[in-house]
Amino acid sequence: MWQKLRTLAASYLLILAATLPSLATEIPLGTTGGIFTAPVQVNRSVTLDFLVDSGAAMVVIPANVFNNLVRNGTITQADIGGIGIAELADRSLYEAVQIRLRELRVGNAVARDVTAAVAPGLSQPLLGQTFFNRFSYVTFDNQRHVLILPDTPPQYSTMLPMISTYPPYR
Repeated sequence: MWQKLRTLAASYLLILAATLPSLATEIPLGTTGGIFTAPVQVNRSVTLDFLVDSGAAMVVIPANVFNNLVRNGTITQADIGGIGIAELADRSLYEAVQIRLRELRVGNAVARDVTAAVAPGLSQPLLGQTFFNRFSYVTFDNQRHVLILPDTPPQYSTMLPMISTYPPYR
């Protein structure tokens, strides 16, 4: 009798666990020049391989990607925050346009209203801290080459006040 109850309880728990939504998403990582890359969907418009750069302060996109997003209407004048000075790892400085990316989707993980910079000389976009700091944890599994993120980031914004006043992208 007890054995049947235990078996029934174990079966119930397995079925329950199978129907619960996933709490995290695993994103397979590629590599470019020894640097991890991840597929990122920008503003529900285009999907690009971003260099995963957890040491970068911001998400950075090349000018041609910015122009494409403007052409397809997913970045408007309201998303442009101004011009600032950016410093690269080699300590060189350049002017960069600051923008709001309304949505970045990596696997099932979504971050909205992400501050990014447009870098004219960049050939591949960078996934930096203005994306990663939205999540309670970021895990890299170097053996399996996956990025692990919780499916839903906390509901707060790290946007500049000027940009964060706009309604969220739907």
